Amino acid sequence: MQTYFGYIYLPHKDELQKIESVRLCIDGDKFWLEGPIKLFGVEKYNLIKGAFTSLGFVTLLECNFLNNSSGIGGYYCELSINYIISGIQFENEVNLTFSGLKIKMPSLKKWLKKSVYKGDFIFDKKVEIEFPQTIDFGTFHNFVLSADFGITQNWNTENSLSVKDYVTLEIKTISENLSLWELLDIYKKFKKFLAFINVFDEGLDILVLKEDNIIYKNQDKPLEMKFFMSSFNFKNKGLDDIEVPKYEDIENEIKEILDKWFNYNELFDSIDLILEKYYQSKLSRETFFLNSSFAIEIYHRRFMNNDCLPKSEFKKIKNAIISKLETPEEIKLFKDRLAFANEPSFRDRLESLKDDFQMILPSNFIIEDYIKKIVRTRNYIVHRSSNEHIFLDLELYYAACYLEALSKLLIYKEIGFSPSQILKMFKHTNMHISGLFILNNKLQTGIKKK
Repeated sequence: MQTYFGYIYLPHKDELQKIESVRLCIDGDKFWLEGPIKLFGVEKYNLIKGAFTSLGFVTLLECNFLNNSSGIGGYYCELSINYIISGIQFENEVNLTFSGLKIKMPSLKKWLKKSVYKGDFIFDKKVEIEFPQTIDFGTFHNFVLSADFGITQNWNTENSLSVKDYVTLEIKTISENLSLWELLDIYKKFKKFLAFINVFDEGLDILVLKEDNIIYKNQDKPLEMKFFMSSFNFKNKGLDDIEVPKYEDIENEIKEILDKWFNYNELFDSIDLILEKYYQSKLSRETFFLNSSFAIEIYHRRFMNNDCLPKSEFKKIKNAIISKLETPEEIKLFKDRLAFANEPSFRDRLESLKDDFQMILPSNFIIEDYIKKIVRTRNYIVHRSSNEHIFLDLELYYAACYLEALSKLLIYKEIGFSPSQILKMFKHTNMHISGLFILNNKLQTGIKKK
């Protein structure tokens, strides 16, 4: 845990009250204030400004009451903090706009697989540093996305030199500043993209906010502000059975892919359902299965044929039936019950994806039978209908894996991965998932319950 000492300002009776002897504590993803803080009946503050040793000026955002006590030492209070900006004191939330955000991102470095080092120290006795060119990921609606390469160097007490390279994702605004929340949304969407193609790293991201358009008071150059927030890393990895696309293999398509990723907002209901498993330290098998099922159903409803009959024909049939009903209650009941009557059923949606299922399921599976079992299982979990011929236990988990792989396949196609790229990513998926199921099924132990 890191502790910083300093002061803060709290609003009280249209004035700012300075409170000394305050501690700012940072412990991993948790940030809080401790000290003789009198809240005057207020339990939360959107913004608190202050100054602390080593950090300098700070702006603390979304601060909430945690605990208080009083005794011989006086009044003592704790406030939780969601976000910290160091290097500046903002006066209000309206000013929280910036020209960009830079993130040292270990997961991006892992995916790009580009290094600043040239040569071999062991055999050639020489290592040179040569920075790769900046990677332009594209210009989007109101920002530019790129990756830059850098190094840090440190001397230790034994006079040895430690040099580490890193990759920075840089978000630059185009015409006007973006709010803090807009920049964080872009950053999180990019991290979701890496997670969705199975790129993960436990290393923490380091965020720095930029302001190139304003020279603040007491500053002689554009300001860079270190930003603290809960880490946006994923606790679980995705399916290892889908090969991660190499950056060099999709380098020519990356701008189109990311453009669709950032702009096809209707995709994210399906994407977030899949990624929920990655946020959680543990997700139940039933929830995993349902998330994968719903992701496919939502995707199909929004991006594929969603009408069983032509709309004009269905409307004609519907009006003909309504004309035979006698009371407003009957008409209302009919309309409510048949609101989605012209949409395909879940089974119909899955059966329309048979060609995609062939890439996901082992060749010895009968796709029609497997789809029926998926539908029965979904109906049982949602409605607690008949539990005959459904997936249970380990079978349920691996059925969810197949559905997750299918969801990813559909979305990869939608955002611009080519057929050859998808074929490479999924060439061993069916065998790997099947092999893991067979292995884990053999390893299962337990007392049989009557």
